[in-house]
Amino acid sequence: MIASNETQEREPVAQTFNPDEAQLKEALKHLAFDVYHYHCYSKLHHEGRLTCPPVLSQAVIYALLLHLRLLLDFFYKTPKRDDIGVDHFRVFPEFDAAFPSRILDPDPNDVRQVSFSLNKRLAHFTATRWTETQKPMQFYDKYFTSIDKLLVMFEAALPDGPRQIFVNTVRDWERKHPAI
Repeated sequence: MIASNETQEREPVAQTFNPDEAQLKEALKHLAFDVYHYHCYSKLHHEGRLTCPPVLSQAVIYALLLHLRLLLDFFYKTPKRDDIGVDHFRVFPEFDAAFPSRILDPDPNDVRQVSFSLNKRLAHFTATRWTETQKPMQFYDKYFTSIDKLLVMFEAALPDGPRQIFVNTVRDWERKHPAI
């Protein structure tokens, strides 16, 4: 059935999701997927290795910007419902002590606007696509640089066990899906 007038009951999701340590360790496996692909596509882009047919290079750029948006939200956005954000990892005392309590560069208001724009442009069919000028890829360079630094800091701040889960999962992705 493609459409129906019946309404389905959905289980309400908590306004604020508070994952426990086991759930955060599982979340790290999924974050590793996004981090690996972000690094892979970013490297292809920055090294000028997108000399493939335009349809493929467009797909890589699209994917890179989607992973950028996810990581911007992870580091800068206050989680809603079942979102996971960097501050959830503060349940680990080592992480809380090592990772900055506020990220100020780039300006969080700018980041929110970039994330909102990417969301409207990439993840939704909205008039934004044709009513607002698309930013050139160079515009995102400062955000790529910030995310790269934050990922290094994030990994270093994780306690040993969770860090190994994260690092090993990234390595699994590297091994199973090597970059071009």
